[in-house]
Amino acid sequence: MIGTDKAWEKFGKVDPYFGVLADERFAADKIDDNRDEFFATGRSSVDHILKRYGEHFGALQHGRALDFGCGVGRLTFPLAREFSSVVGLDVSPSMLSEAGSNAERLSVSNVQFALADDRLSNAPGEFDFVNSYIVLQHIPVPRGLPIYSRLVDKVGPGGGFHVHFSMRTDNLASRSVWWASHHIPGVKIWQNIQCGRNWNAPAMQMNNYSLNRIVVQLAGQGVTQFFCSAEQHAKFLTCSLFGKRHVAGESGSSQA
Repeated sequence: MIGTDKAWEKFGKVDPYFGVLADERFAADKIDDNRDEFFATGRSSVDHILKRYGEHFGALQHGRALDFGCGVGRLTFPLAREFSSVVGLDVSPSMLSEAGSNAERLSVSNVQFALADDRLSNAPGEFDFVNSYIVLQHIPVPRGLPIYSRLVDKVGPGGGFHVHFSMRTDNLASRSVWWASHHIPGVKIWQNIQCGRNWNAPAMQMNNYSLNRIVVQLAGQGVTQFFCSAEQHAKFLTCSLFGKRHVAGESGSSQA
């Protein structure tokens, strides 16, 4: 496994829900009391994502959907209420195992969970909607940009996508602390102890993407209908980018 994948698998083994949504309510020792609230955040996010998409591009066809970086299924299960079938991909076998248990617990039968690779080989065919939320920021940019391109390629004619990424941290001091925690032995252990977490809790890597590079990449793929929405996630400025794969002969426009 690649370095960031190893960290994600460690989260999957020891603290899967916190790994998906970094809130102490969803830490391993508290999730039993807050599991319903955890999945409620997923329903709220999917409702918001689909509403924003519909406001700009109209109704989607509700056949197949793809959820890249599905984790334990926080967004996959709400998507399964809106689409006939959903494929959830993740690099962590432990996350996928927990997602499968959650599908049984929630009696959701129209989802398929599979191991993710950079070529999306376990998600064959095209999809009416492709989603990836709070995922790419944990993948280094040289690896993440080709994945972004392949996610867009998975969108069928007339279909849409929503992909979220981080653009920058709040300030130089914050970035310096992040760098130290990943490169200086002992710093991450100290941070974990200060935060009241297990001393060996894995680091959550953050990577910042260039909106310019992503837009140029989309244009090269023939995607000319898109809009973006900036969001503040804790100390990070992030961007949700929505787009549509237009049908041949359909006029396109871009919005930002």
